[in-house]
Amino acid sequence: MSLRAENREKIDRLLERDPNVTIFLRPIAAPAALGLAGFAGSTWITATWVARWWGDESSPTIFFPFVAFWGGLGQFIAGLFGYAARDTLITVIHVLWGSFWMSVGLLYLLVATGALLPHPVHEHFPELAAWMIVLAFFTWSGAIASSARDLVLCGVLSTLAIGSTIACCMFAYGSGVRAGMKAAAYFWIISSILAWWRVTVYLVEEAFGPDTAVVRFFPIFRTKTEQGRPLLAPGYGEPGVKRGMPGLN
Repeated sequence: MSLRAENREKIDRLLERDPNVTIFLRPIAAPAALGLAGFAGSTWITATWVARWWGDESSPTIFFPFVAFWGGLGQFIAGLFGYAARDTLITVIHVLWGSFWMSVGLLYLLVATGALLPHPVHEHFPELAAWMIVLAFFTWSGAIASSARDLVLCGVLSTLAIGSTIACCMFAYGSGVRAGMKAAAYFWIISSILAWWRVTVYLVEEAFGPDTAVVRFFPIFRTKTEQGRPLLAPGYGEPGVKRGMPGLN
């Protein structure tokens, strides 16, 4: 329907009419559950290999597909859904680390096909150090932000950031890389275990309800800030959505 400036009667009638607007809220499951699950799986496999618990130098050419798809693509998708959940922390962290794991998978695909020469992870690797600088900085930012949510999630990101910082230093300077990378790997292993625990809490709370006795066996030590959050995460002039936490699922 077109309006002309000279048609004052029609303009006044439209301006006086109450707008007929319908708003639909679409709560979604917490994207962090998928993101942390993908992170835990890929990080556990890779970190235990870096720590020399199993395998040899050719192992990444076998496990890279799982790392790229579960840890990379899975996290990336979870990060994108973090936008819909109004969860900036989850969006930034999982798109960041999802991109990293997909990139690692692509590199080892090129190694497996012979397009790139293999580069042992226990040697001086300044190119990967550049990746680790970005990962460490943003993960530290996420760790600070997550301290307002629960201690387990904060532990996931803090140990991940510590391991990434150590790896960055080892790859950049090249001295004592083997011992240093093993130290980084153990922090990553701790991070993956904590991530698994946090995912388990998401699953148990959804299955049994947030106030049941079963959930008490899986503490994550939520902060008072998190416990006091509103039922709906508000937007700027837009409807809010539920953000996965007790009472909001």
